[in-house]
Amino acid sequence: MLLARWLGPESYGTMSFLLGTMVALCQLLDLGSSSAFFTFLSQKSRSRRFVFLYFAWLAFQLVGFLLIVGVLLPAHWLASVWQQQPRSLVLLAFAAAFFQNSAWPAIQQAGESQRRTQRVQGIGAVVALGHLGVVVLLARIGTLGLYALFAAVVVEHTVACVLAHRGFTYTSKDDAEPVLPLYARYCTPLILYSIVGFAYAFWDRWLLQRFGGSVEQAYYGIGAQVASLALITTLAMLRIFWKESSEAHHSGDIERMRRLYHRVSRIMFFIAAAVAGFLVPWSKALVLLLLGPEYASGAVTLAVMFLYPIHQSLGQIVGTLFLATEKVALQVKIGIAFMFAGVVVTYFVLAPADAALPGLALSSKGLAVKMVVLQLLQVNILAFVAARLWGWKFEWLFQPLTLLVCGACGWLAQRAAASIGGSLPIPAAMALGLAFYGTAMAFLVLSFPALIGLTRSELLAELQRTRRAVKPV
Repeated sequence: MLLARWLGPESYGTMSFLLGTMVALCQLLDLGSSSAFFTFLSQKSRSRRFVFLYFAWLAFQLVGFLLIVGVLLPAHWLASVWQQQPRSLVLLAFAAAFFQNSAWPAIQQAGESQRRTQRVQGIGAVVALGHLGVVVLLARIGTLGLYALFAAVVVEHTVACVLAHRGFTYTSKDDAEPVLPLYARYCTPLILYSIVGFAYAFWDRWLLQRFGGSVEQAYYGIGAQVASLALITTLAMLRIFWKESSEAHHSGDIERMRRLYHRVSRIMFFIAAAVAGFLVPWSKALVLLLLGPEYASGAVTLAVMFLYPIHQSLGQIVGTLFLATEKVALQVKIGIAFMFAGVVVTYFVLAPADAALPGLALSSKGLAVKMVVLQLLQVNILAFVAARLWGWKFEWLFQPLTLLVCGACGWLAQRAAASIGGSLPIPAAMALGLAFYGTAMAFLVLSFPALIGLTRSELLAELQRTRRAVKPV
């Protein structure tokens, strides 16, 4: 939020465009190997050589891209692909995206496969706080810009990787099975998925930049960043769920898999829906408070993007289940079908009305709506397939019920806060609304614990356990 406010829509939009396209490139270069790496580490202890070979593969990706784009790619191609951005900035943006989205997650995976969650998550939190401090410092001394920001990300995550990896333990005995065939068998279905996924993500950002410009890119980028608040809990639990599901599947305990999936998916969906239910009615106020009047036109995009994490959280859970059990082919087929559909829809929602093939010219608002609707459809199809695959009941009714209740409570809380504290500053009014909303959510969970995947007796037991844990000595 500070970056968006201090850089302004134009520069922040350029940053969002560069990082968005670079993350897509990281996905292309990965070819599904990161999913294979964590799944194999979660199944059993691996040797130091096994881990070293994966990090050598990561180094090959980084050096290869820097050589190709830095030396071999013609200038006119570079200008066309990255919309006239200088080569040095493109290279630095890729390095930042790579260390943040490929190298550091690999270290996190290695740590969490050994159940060192607190260590890697703690270092990640320190990196985030350190980055905030760097941003404030750069702004204070007047050197806040894209070059400085990207360089800071590279340095921060390099240090984090080195510190986090210390203390990891590996078996001294090498794996009996050759490493390359092991990865090839897992990743082969994901190669096409990675290629199509890259084209899909890159196409979205490129078309938005071409038809909407950096300002619309900024609106969409802000929406994606703020919406990610609802995914904090999901991301924190995701690798734990991956580890436990992979282990349960490896040992043939399908019932444990079902219980894990049922509980985690319900809890994560409810948290995301509850966050969105509160924030959507305050979207315009949040834009003015956090970003200023320059971003006022992006309030609708922000409101729509608050809905995106609701099914994204559920999608990450069910997608992780497929990856953890090595059932990647089904996920790939469904994912590719939706990405092809998304490419077509993206053009028509972004293209201007006077284009050779006319579109709706909905800019960032249209892209946000497309993301939400396609995500909802894809996630439910994946959940249905998972239920059929492992023989459990496909449950969907909790989704519209949770959304309706959270949305209604959020709207009522916002109206009540506006009526009672109409003259209050925005933060105070939001705090009042949060008090109303939090009370309603607590009553909802206590009355209907099935919304978070628990029975009443399980909920009471969890509350008693929590009370004992926080009871002062």
